[in-house]
Amino acid sequence: MTAPHARPVCVPAEEVDSRYKFVVALKAKLPPGVAANAASHLCLGLAAKAAAEQPELLRKMSFLDFADADGGSHAPVSGLSLVVLEGRPAWIRRLREQAEASGLLYTDFTGQMTGDTYAEQLRRMKATAEERLDYYGLAVFAPRDVLDPLTRKFSLLR
Repeated sequence: MTAPHARPVCVPAEEVDSRYKFVVALKAKLPPGVAANAASHLCLGLAAKAAAEQPELLRKMSFLDFADADGGSHAPVSGLSLVVLEGRPAWIRRLREQAEASGLLYTDFTGQMTGDTYAEQLRRMKATAEERLDYYGLAVFAPRDVLDPLTRKFSLLR
């Protein structure tokens, strides 16, 4: 049962769809702060993209209200696995291409999106051809049986 303060995006625990998962694939050897920044932007972007472009996936993301013993609400937090991986830049680029070709929900984050102001970041992106982008990471939400084969080369981030 959902706690009384649950947000509409939350589902009852019995509706968690464990056939799906989140993957954040990061460029290997990013400094910890840069990796955390990239992963945070990726997750925010993925949820926003789902809401805007594929709202039917929000229920599949299985957000729950983790209510505490005092009745406090700690929502929304997904009940699904969110695996953080690392790998070579070429693997991230390839994963992006595969996600795009398969119609999967994904978002990416590049080195051009860091430092300075957002206006300067936008200018840098606009001036950089796709093949020259420095991919820091990619976040994907999809069925496990689709996503697992695409991420086999990656290692768990430690």
